[in-house]
Amino acid sequence: MTGLLGGTFDPPHYGHLILAMEAFFRFDLDRVLLVPSRFPPHKTGRTVTPFLHRFRMTELATEGAPELAASDLEPPEGPSWTVNLLQKLKGEGLEICFIMGMDSLRELHTWKDPGGISRMARMVAGTRPGFDGDPVSQEFRNMVETFSIPAVDISSSQLRNRFAEGLNTRYLLPETVRDYIRENDLYA
Repeated sequence: MTGLLGGTFDPPHYGHLILAMEAFFRFDLDRVLLVPSRFPPHKTGRTVTPFLHRFRMTELATEGAPELAASDLEPPEGPSWTVNLLQKLKGEGLEICFIMGMDSLRELHTWKDPGGISRMARMVAGTRPGFDGDPVSQEFRNMVETFSIPAVDISSSQLRNRFAEGLNTRYLLPETVRDYIRENDLYA
């Protein structure tokens, strides 16, 4: 079974990598694909770093981890809907374990066809500090299996702010990603 962790990855950080690795071992996956969303439908109205940079940062973040791989599976145009990606992968014969964080689970009711997603993939959500299942409806709790991950409270928005303000980002994301951000003057 292949794990699939989608996201904006703007930038990818240790929280994403821990979630992917914990799912890899917990669910005995063959590998986990980290798929940056080319056109994140839930990020409208917010400036998103160009896909080329986000994909390259995801590649850098997964280097050295044979269990993980950055993968460009999104369509070249239009919104990046999870249900459409899963239809494509199922058509290619892949069995998918769809991985998400609790923050995504809490927003699942806003996604396109969550029932279709649950019919095409095993859905799992790693708990994240500060997020619990209370606001999640019973319908979605029944669709998704939750599992614990080590307590790391990092978010991409916090990191973008830290870079913009010149604050410490060391030990919050891989050094290769930090170097790439500085070299390309992202988030300044």
